[in-house]
Amino acid sequence: MPAAPGTLPGEEPAAPAPAVTPFWQRMPSMFMFPLQRPPLVRNLAATTLFALVVWLGLPELQSAPLRWGLMIFAFWVGTSLYIARFGFLVIERTAVGYLDSRKYPQQEDEPNWWRPVKMFLVLVFVPVFISLMGVLLLPKGLVVVALLAFALLLPASVMVLTMTDSFADAVNPARCFQTAARIGPPYLLLCLFLFMLSISSRQAIGLLLGGTGAAAANPAGAQGAQAGLAAVRGYVGASVFVFTLVGNYFLVLTCTLIGYAMYQYSAVLGIDVVGPGEAQRSGPVGATAHERRVREAMVGKLIAAGEFREAMELIRDELRNRPNDLSLHVRMHKLLLHEGSRPPIEAHADRYLELLLAKSNFQEALALYEQTRAMFPEFTPHDVGRLPQLAGAAIDALKPDLAAQLIRGFDRRYPGHPKIPDVYVIGARIMLQADHAKEARRLLEHVNKNYATSPAAIEAGRYLARFAAPGSGLGPATVPGPATVPGPATVADPATVVGPVMAPSRVSAHDGGTKTA
Repeated sequence: MPAAPGTLPGEEPAAPAPAVTPFWQRMPSMFMFPLQRPPLVRNLAATTLFALVVWLGLPELQSAPLRWGLMIFAFWVGTSLYIARFGFLVIERTAVGYLDSRKYPQQEDEPNWWRPVKMFLVLVFVPVFISLMGVLLLPKGLVVVALLAFALLLPASVMVLTMTDSFADAVNPARCFQTAARIGPPYLLLCLFLFMLSISSRQAIGLLLGGTGAAAANPAGAQGAQAGLAAVRGYVGASVFVFTLVGNYFLVLTCTLIGYAMYQYSAVLGIDVVGPGEAQRSGPVGATAHERRVREAMVGKLIAAGEFREAMELIRDELRNRPNDLSLHVRMHKLLLHEGSRPPIEAHADRYLELLLAKSNFQEALALYEQTRAMFPEFTPHDVGRLPQLAGAAIDALKPDLAAQLIRGFDRRYPGHPKIPDVYVIGARIMLQADHAKEARRLLEHVNKNYATSPAAIEAGRYLARFAAPGSGLGPATVPGPATVPGPATVADPATVVGPVMAPSRVSAHDGGTKTA
């Protein structure tokens, strides 16, 4: 059976993603999105600033119309770009699975300022081009059809611009039609919803400004032109505030709907979903977690396309920046195993093993060691001081035979090595599992006496204290250890397990270390 897309042959495929709630069922909750803190704060800040500039500049328009007119226009452009830029961020994040603005990835760059400008040019360029073509070449009927087609493809143009950041693609009708066709009939429903939102924004503005005009035209108790001017000024300022606030609210809501539609149809649009989707999260996603998800999505796409070398190069680039990222090493090791070349597998396994042990992931390190040894029996870690750690993990995993194999002959092969006391303690634990308590005690006493300043002597002393406890006996069940120690029945032949690891009866102290048979 072929591997699932994004997985290596023989690799367990990821669990299928849960079904996404259709956007037409999620619409009620979307109306609350612009009221979340991030979009609401931006909306209030931009609206208040622009309304304040209009309110302050209105009396000055008579004396300096050009200066204040340009200033009001500049603030309108700036605040509009500010909100539109955030709107594209909403589309972008929602499309990849971040459905809550309060939990967007931290320390992530927002879309550049040119994206709203490109969208504005799309809104201006295409209708002007269609109109010019109508004047020069096309009959009026075709011009109307072309303008209707542009209106229908406008949401697709926004999607294309979000995905490619290309103005040429955004004004390309074939590219936009292809995007709409991939979504299928629900795209028409999306257009209907967006049209209804446009009507709703106008109705909301009209409802909120309904009685304000009459109050401004007939200010209660107004005395003379000054009172009338103040009333008009207040009406204009309030109108600008309401119009801008409501308009920005529906803009963010529109972006939310478009982004969610892209998220719902991410598979056909070729979008890599890296966010939690509809799953609940307790807080915002960190930048590292977000980058890891993006990277995994890119690697998965390369693997699905059979571009394994490109996937490995991508991971190598990431490893240069984050050499201690275990998730990168996991993926890299699987790719190297798929490639099957011995030198890079052994070289990476050694680095990966070192990192796992340094992070105290002992069982994962043991599994990696066993896997590599099964492929290449001569494999040994470059730092032999890691062997006692692996042996200890083997004992914890109830694998005394493997533990004995890891430390067998260590003191003869590496005389004077600082890890020799640890090897002896590991050997004593193996002997205890083999029900050789007397020999184990003798070896522990040797460590306690001749390596008193080593960390291994502390562990040896802890075992010896239990030996000295009244009524404790000498059986392995009474001796403490990092894991539950199996009784003799669970161990194979003691001579095979302990064997030539060390012979306690022949231990002799030397200046630089200890020799064992």
